[in-house]
Amino acid sequence: MEKGDPEMTYEDLIQSMEASAQEKIAEIGRNADLQGEMIVKEAEGKAEAIRGEILDQARATVADRRNRLLYKTRQDERSADIKTREEILERVYAKAAAQLGNFRAREDYRSLFSRLLNESAGEMEGGAIVLHVDPRDEALCRELLAQSGREFQVVPDITTWGGVIVSSPDEQVRIHNTLESRLERAKNLYKKEVCRILFGE
Repeated sequence: MEKGDPEMTYEDLIQSMEASAQEKIAEIGRNADLQGEMIVKEAEGKAEAIRGEILDQARATVADRRNRLLYKTRQDERSADIKTREEILERVYAKAAAQLGNFRAREDYRSLFSRLLNESAGEMEGGAIVLHVDPRDEALCRELLAQSGREFQVVPDITTWGGVIVSSPDEQVRIHNTLESRLERAKNLYKKEVCRILFGE
């Protein structure tokens, strides 16, 4: 082959172009493969991140539900415990009420009534005093007043287990000293002590 041959030069040019084109195709293929791998890895990374986020949210949801359930269980147990204790206390007070309801039949009721009467009258500062009593205690009240030499207006207008209500004539001042009122005060004053005895608190 002689240098400068036009036909050979054309063939060489064609071959060179084909070779260059093949190289570019191969390079494009390599770049496509590389980009494909990068896209797959990025997608895998994103998928893993999403999976991790979903798992974190799931764990947080489970933990929250568990904590709510534990809190509700403790509250339910506490409510049940409080309810049980209140029921026990009410039974204790009901038993005390039953005993106080029959107190008038006891031999020492006279001394108890006298003490309740004197306590109540002593809290009133001078002036006229009205004694409200159960009709069953009217005779006893008048007898005790006669023995004391004190004069009060006795009004048998209440129903009670025992005791007396003292008031001013205009009812502006009224002192309850019945067995019922004493029991109610005892519930508030001695509740902690009763709980300590019953429940060891």
